Amino acid sequence: MKKIEYLRISVTDRCNFRCRYCMPEGNKEFIPHPEILRYEEIIEIIKAFTDFGVKSVRLTGGEPLVRKGIEDLISMISEIPGIEEISLTTNGFFLSEKVNRLKKAGLKRVNVSLDTLNPEKFTYLTRTNRSAFFRVLQGIEKAKEAGLYPVKVNTVLIKGFNDSEVEHFVKFSEEMEVEVRFIELMPVGGKFFSEEHFIPISEVKAIIEKSFGKLIPKKVKKMGPAKSFSVTGTGAVIGFIPSISEHFCSECNRVRLTSDGKLRLCLMSDREIDLKAILRSRSYTFEELKNEIGKALIAKLGIDGIEALEKLGCQRKMFTIGG
Repeated sequence: MKKIEYLRISVTDRCNFRCRYCMPEGNKEFIPHPEILRYEEIIEIIKAFTDFGVKSVRLTGGEPLVRKGIEDLISMISEIPGIEEISLTTNGFFLSEKVNRLKKAGLKRVNVSLDTLNPEKFTYLTRTNRSAFFRVLQGIEKAKEAGLYPVKVNTVLIKGFNDSEVEHFVKFSEEMEVEVRFIELMPVGGKFFSEEHFIPISEVKAIIEKSFGKLIPKKVKKMGPAKSFSVTGTGAVIGFIPSISEHFCSECNRVRLTSDGKLRLCLMSDREIDLKAILRSRSYTFEELKNEIGKALIAKLGIDGIEALEKLGCQRKMFTIGG
């Protein structure tokens, strides 16, 4: 296991989209507001993690931009010594109206989730409408204009749904000057995952190379599992995250904090440490928090994501974890 340098923080489980692989249809079981970590508690946890070498923080949800005062949280994080990068993963809906405030607060990078370039398919998958699709595209443009470079687009691969759009996404990458990252569908979030929906990264690479030519590896600053490539004869940059077909447990440098204060050492494992309970204890001390985090990071050495894959997923739904 590599040194843990990357902390992903879910600031809310709420979202204005209802993506089928993330949030089961009819879901009404959101975490009660009093159980969501307060911003001051998130800052306390980040400060503790910097003592263990964490340099990068990514904010996720649900949809992080639906939480009020998210710019204030980013500003507070930017003032923590040792934190070098603050990034955010969003569905892009609110990005165009908030991006300048986010940048001013200290946001460095943004990833936008976009699983199809077809407005009708987008409406079906997200359970929203066509106007939402065009707001997402506008958000990507505004993020570029604000200098949140490089803007990355996360595309979850779904066989029979968007695998026919692979070449379109390559062209989208070139035309929009963004990196498109193809992500394998994971067994998290309910019944949507199945073998018939799954397509491995190897097949997507073959599709691209057949249409465009050889993929050329790019040397990039590596804070996550994605491997990036230039596409021959184009200006496209494509990333791949083979979450299922190629295990990268030995290279994992991250942990996740859920919006209700659970430290999750592996996306695919249900083992969690309740940091909120420590923070809200009457006898709370910063040293106790650090000690628990230290023990958790040692425990991470014994976690293998394969254990969850063998039983086809974890119990939590994706929107409650933060991805």
